[in-house]
Amino acid sequence: MGRTFSVRRGGTKWRPLFVELFVALSLCVSYFFLVRNYCANGDPVNCFIFTAGSEKYYRLNQPIICDAWKGRLSGLLLSGTLIDSSVNERSDSPRLKEQLNNVFGLYHTFWLLLLFVAVTFALRYSLFINLGIFAGLIYNFSPAAGPYFYPWDIPATLFFTLAVLFFERRQLWLMAAATCAGCFFKETVLVCAPLTLFASHWKWGKRMLVFVGTVAVYVLGKKILLNLLHLDVAGLSMGNATSLGDLLRHTYLHYNFKVLLSPTLNSVIFANAGTLAAVLVLGWRRRFLPCMTVILVFLGGQLLYGGLNEFRIFMEVLPLSLILLSERWREYTESSAAGGLSAGPAAAWAVRETFPVLLPMTVVLIGLSTGVAARQYYIIFEDLRQSQSELGKYEIKSKELDPELLRKAYVYDELELARISVAMQQFSTAASHYQRVLELDTNSIPALDNLAWLRATAPDPSLRNGNEAVRLAERACQQTQYKEVDPIRTLAAAYAEAGRFDDAVATARKVLAMALAQGPKELAARDEQLLELYKSGRPYHHKAAP
Repeated sequence: MGRTFSVRRGGTKWRPLFVELFVALSLCVSYFFLVRNYCANGDPVNCFIFTAGSEKYYRLNQPIICDAWKGRLSGLLLSGTLIDSSVNERSDSPRLKEQLNNVFGLYHTFWLLLLFVAVTFALRYSLFINLGIFAGLIYNFSPAAGPYFYPWDIPATLFFTLAVLFFERRQLWLMAAATCAGCFFKETVLVCAPLTLFASHWKWGKRMLVFVGTVAVYVLGKKILLNLLHLDVAGLSMGNATSLGDLLRHTYLHYNFKVLLSPTLNSVIFANAGTLAAVLVLGWRRRFLPCMTVILVFLGGQLLYGGLNEFRIFMEVLPLSLILLSERWREYTESSAAGGLSAGPAAAWAVRETFPVLLPMTVVLIGLSTGVAARQYYIIFEDLRQSQSELGKYEIKSKELDPELLRKAYVYDELELARISVAMQQFSTAASHYQRVLELDTNSIPALDNLAWLRATAPDPSLRNGNEAVRLAERACQQTQYKEVDPIRTLAAAYAEAGRFDDAVATARKVLAMALAQGPKELAARDEQLLELYKSGRPYHHKAAP
């Protein structure tokens, strides 16, 4: 009888773990079918970034991989390795897109499964946490977030979560190892490094040494690895900065405040299924101070250098937010069980007995992910060295992928670079990007409109050309059949710069009528000011940057 009772007790003990693992697997199956359609059938940028680190489609040296992304080598090299080993169809084969979609979906789903497994083995409330993670990921499919799924997002989330879990259990060397491995997927994992400063059982000298060493591993490692591939990228390239001056300009700050304060259904406050906002309200407990510090540092960095409307950028703090919320929920339930009397905060997180499994699992994970990425890097480096040219072997082969997808990806990339250049008031650079777009797509409305606006209103007189501005703006208006207000507003400015003030006034009156009918009132007021300016025989020019 005793033996039977023991077996039943053991089965009952392990049953919740198996149920939670089954739920995690079920969620991953659902995620696979959701995300797989965003590669070859979705936005072309997803496909081109996912394949950028492969031998067949190599393009780390191309503008489509911006300077900030080049440092995310681990994800790019791992996805590239998967492409090289799995995709073998010709570019004209109808099965190529199917293969790309399946590999894309499996890659993201595999990392999500590892994240679920890590949480399940680590914490007793993993069912709540994993369901919350899945809900947060689903919000990344909303229209405001943009259909972008990059090979570094979920891996960085996994290593971020592991670093926090190991800190809680005072496994600080494993925490540092997870942080170092994770930051080569995405540099924002470095915000876990300050956790070392909260290691009260270490002396301050040791804390500072590990903290500085963790940051140095990434900064120096990234610089050395990219220089060997002849890719000149800044050590810390947040916000596409190429110098310390660019790093301190905070180009995105005003835009992000505008996004944050804009009341829309797709508001940033709902990101991560609302858990980020919830933890900022409920997470203030003394025992949570290190983790809340990490969250605040993370959010501060995103406010200065990220785009808050890209909800996927908050993904890394999603599991941490849910862990803290589950602990708060545990406090409430224990208080209720005590008859409404406060039982006080729990001394430690609700850790499972299976937590020790995470230690060898993490060591193997770091070893495999780093080893496979290093092998792919070595193959590329050797081919580069043997070719005696800067990636001469790795020119993009238009025969390998759909040329139309390639063209769309380049157009998107050049428009994004132009937008960033305008935000940084680098108007000459922006004009070059718009011109490259028009070489790829002569009817691109954004390029026609924005380049015309620069030629008509740039603060630098050498960039202005009224006649060219009129030609570009008229083409943009023709493409939109004179039904969109922005190209017509640009046309009025172009007429004024060309000295055709009668045409400028007549066009500006049409713009004002459309603005009053469509709103908002602020734009209508600005159009009225422009109309009065053109009536006085003066063109509109941007003020030069101070």
